[in-house]
Amino acid sequence: MINFITFLFLKGGFKMIIVQAKAIPKDETSKNKIIEAAANLIEKSKLENGNINYNLYSNVQEDTLLFVEQWENLDILKAHLQTEHFNQFGADIDGLLKEDLDINVFSAENVEL
Repeated sequence: MINFITFLFLKGGFKMIIVQAKAIPKDETSKNKIIEAAANLIEKSKLENGNINYNLYSNVQEDTLLFVEQWENLDILKAHLQTEHFNQFGADIDGLLKEDLDINVFSAENVEL
């Protein structure tokens, strides 16, 4: 079942912000620690006003992790970046990545195919 915001987006009545953040763990132990730390981040982020969706995916072919977030607007995303749980996650994964997160932020709107 889709939520009302997703329904509006699909019908062309809504724009949203989409974030894709790719993480490359140093090793398997680091990957597991990142996933563990992400559980708290995801749980709390999904409760934030204006969050539409927040998920973490594992790409087994590239051994990377991909966060995919959906927010109602940019101001709400900016507020999320200031939350305690977001900043705690950053501290929790410090030293666990091969390189900095590769973060892309998109403004999305519905298009007809």
